[in-house]
Amino acid sequence: MTEIPGSQRLHQLALLTLDHGVASAADGPVIAFTVEEDAAGKRSLNRFASDTLEEGLIHARASLRESPADLIAVCFDGFVTLEEGKFDAIWVMAQERGELRSQSFFQRYQPADAEGGFSPIGNAGWGGSADPLWRPDND
Repeated sequence: MTEIPGSQRLHQLALLTLDHGVASAADGPVIAFTVEEDAAGKRSLNRFASDTLEEGLIHARASLRESPADLIAVCFDGFVTLEEGKFDAIWVMAQERGELRSQSFFQRYQPADAEGGFSPIGNAGWGGSADPLWRPDND
């Protein structure tokens, strides 16, 4: 089994952010949001409502490029394709200061407007390493 890169603190932030995103999905599509955590563990959350979900994600990611936080994460609504097919999914990309790449996590779900209503599907998954959230020279 592949070990997921990053510290326990990064994994905790990613899963807390993912949990918040999944809870938000029960009411419909998730508006992109960021979570920043400082060295003392204080967190802040900012939402990025826009005309489209994609535009919100662009603004959310841009807001993190200069973040002074120790840990940062962005959460958004999307899809994941696995062997079983294509699913609605909440995604989180999280990064720890000093790391060159972010780590991505997802949670599949059945949307609120589906027969039977909203429900998470299975467990959270690791989507692999991804592009950095910080500007590369912002260490």
